[in-house]
Amino acid sequence: MSTKLVREQIAKFLARKDPEVLCLRGKWGVGKTFAWSRGLELAHQAKTIKLQRYSYVSLFGVNSLDELKFAIFENVTTLSNGVVKADVNTLDDFVNSKIGSWRKLTKLAQAVPIVRSVIGGDATSLVSFMTIRDQIICIDDLERKGQKLDISDVLGLISYLREQRNCKVVLILNDEKLDGDAKKTFGNNLEKVVDISLVYRPPAVEAVKIAISETDDISRFIAEKCVALGITNIRVIRRIVRSVRDIEPMLNEFDPEVFRMVVASIALFCWSHDQPEEAPPLEFLENRTRDKFGLRKRAEIPPAEAAWNALLDSYAYTWTDELDVELIGGIRAGYFDPDEIKKRAGLLNEKILATRADGSFESAWRRYHDSFGNDEPQVLDELRASFMKNVKYITPTNLSGTVSLFKELGRPEDAKEMLEFYMSERNEPRDFFDLEDHPFGAHVEDLDVRSAFKQKFEHLEEQRDIPAMLRSSDWSQDTIAALSVLPVADYYKAFKSTSGSDLRKILSNVFQFDRVVNASESMREIASRARQALKLVGEESAINKRRVSRYGVKFDDADGMDDVVPE
Repeated sequence: MSTKLVREQIAKFLARKDPEVLCLRGKWGVGKTFAWSRGLELAHQAKTIKLQRYSYVSLFGVNSLDELKFAIFENVTTLSNGVVKADVNTLDDFVNSKIGSWRKLTKLAQAVPIVRSVIGGDATSLVSFMTIRDQIICIDDLERKGQKLDISDVLGLISYLREQRNCKVVLILNDEKLDGDAKKTFGNNLEKVVDISLVYRPPAVEAVKIAISETDDISRFIAEKCVALGITNIRVIRRIVRSVRDIEPMLNEFDPEVFRMVVASIALFCWSHDQPEEAPPLEFLENRTRDKFGLRKRAEIPPAEAAWNALLDSYAYTWTDELDVELIGGIRAGYFDPDEIKKRAGLLNEKILATRADGSFESAWRRYHDSFGNDEPQVLDELRASFMKNVKYITPTNLSGTVSLFKELGRPEDAKEMLEFYMSERNEPRDFFDLEDHPFGAHVEDLDVRSAFKQKFEHLEEQRDIPAMLRSSDWSQDTIAALSVLPVADYYKAFKSTSGSDLRKILSNVFQFDRVVNASESMREIASRARQALKLVGEESAINKRRVSRYGVKFDDADGMDDVVPE
């Protein structure tokens, strides 16, 4: 469920006065607590919250029900003062507001023999919890509770708070990390205790927006790489940002391409280090130094490794070089060695300068950025010529910037001609021209460019483009269902008609579910049909047989070359 839908449900929950229990589940680091806190803030700003007292409690390390009860009491805040963190002052204000009843209840609790024999002379714990009613309570980190605290007791307390104390309770957890009896208890009681259950699975685009608030070029590039890898853990994304900022000064003297390559590697390595259960392990990445181009013979490639190969190909990560090895060491150690980084970055810089093609669009822009000469006509002429030459490789964002530049510098006719040429030469699938659905479409700011994209998007016929479906980043349940029954022959045609980064993206997509623990039958069927199609490809020639084997396609001595291949 997206951030928008979760916030809508939170807003409705807070706008109702009825006592209810809302459960927000999701993986660690995806922003569950942030989504709840932000929803609470927005509801407070809109003045739609019905209950005016609030407690937030983390169960991390809490070992008894009494600890939990007292934590709820000592974290009470009054929402009339805004959404603030609880401290000594908020507790003092709350106690003072209840001082009369507090003294009476304390005296009564100590006077009753049975109660006194249970709690001794200290009535604080009992009395404090007796003041909790008609309020909102957030109980976070259920999976991190102390070992002595039983999950059934927590759920029982939540039920009591709703039914007897007229409270609205929010329970936040990563239910995938519950194990044994705790997992069973939670599953058996979920429907009995919880009124609204939300699974929070924000797409990488939304996680990046939460984790990266800056809009400079480096932040945008980091965001692009995180989205490409599908990283949804906000803490991991923020660590990537910190690591990139740490290493940036060490690379200032080199070609910008060195820095971009380093950013791409750091994003991958941080993800692998911090989330080895979701990302390709660092050991797997280190081993790619031994097999640069995937030519090493393997008797059998496990499905998970085949899926990683597809993902890394789509990410354009071919192999691990010496600079990458140093970066991995820095990620593990928590810091980068400037001398070693510069030494290895220098070698990479030499390779880039030696192999860069003359007259590239990037080189033309470098002349614009790297000089204060009075050479405007020459710079613009070079940009225009390079634009026309490299039009098939220019992104919509760079198109927008170039068109805007020519307009601002008094050459609107050139800008118009370049835009028209771009639109006539780019024959991508229809979704390429949908700037509203593109994660970085907002960066296309020139109005004429946006208008041209909108017109082409609206006039292109919607049709069932199998390769486009397979390489799409947004796989809905309908798409998964359709692809799970797609004939093997159609997969074969898609593989044979696609190449380059598009083929890498398709292979990454069709094998992505090999990385999912609880993949559905439809998801597994997609990978199965894809491998059947790749087997047909492999049976065409010895070289294709080697190519497809890295994706877990198996052959045996009985496999001949006479199978009929779909036309």
